[in-house]
Amino acid sequence: MIKIPDIILSILVTIPGIIIAITLHEYTKSLVANSLGDKGIKAQGRLAPNPLRHMDPLGGIFLVFFGYGWSNPVRLAPSSFKERKKAMLMIFIMPFLANIIAGFAFTIAFNFFDASYFNLQDSINIQTYRIIWNILRFIAIYNISFALFSIIPIYPLSGTYLLWAISPPAALKVSQHENILKMLLVFFIVMFFARNVFDPVVHTLIQVLAF
Repeated sequence: MIKIPDIILSILVTIPGIIIAITLHEYTKSLVANSLGDKGIKAQGRLAPNPLRHMDPLGGIFLVFFGYGWSNPVRLAPSSFKERKKAMLMIFIMPFLANIIAGFAFTIAFNFFDASYFNLQDSINIQTYRIIWNILRFIAIYNISFALFSIIPIYPLSGTYLLWAISPPAALKVSQHENILKMLLVFFIVMFFARNVFDPVVHTLIQVLAF
């Protein structure tokens, strides 16, 4: 078996988690928005679980190197919703729940692999096991962390939809300072403040699920 350098392997095992978390989040969002009346979603090509449609290059790079980032946000047409506040709330909640449920499911999966570790006999099987275990673990971590991070009400994060549902005047004020807030969001990630705030919550949730 070819020996992959540890630093490259540590990056590679995170990629599936990033792709699944982002695709699941944005694809779910697209399905919900479309079902509520925003038929422009289809023209954007977002009604398919194609990661290339949902990934943001810079946001993906941030996820790889800093643990937190953003996806390519779906462009909504709020005027197409009959009940705008309820629609925006659903468009926030359903992707959030999809990520959380996926995170819980993959937590169970990597704990199952953890329990099977003692049945391995040779070093090749152990190395393969560790790779699979880490992939499953990072899928769980990224789904939960992406769900929690998306609550922040700064575009392009989904928390903006929640803010529009709760308080449209506040959302309007926030949108007027969008560029400055984006810069603050980048600073928040790059300085590892996001990891300091969210990582303890993510790992606590995973530990609770692992019981």
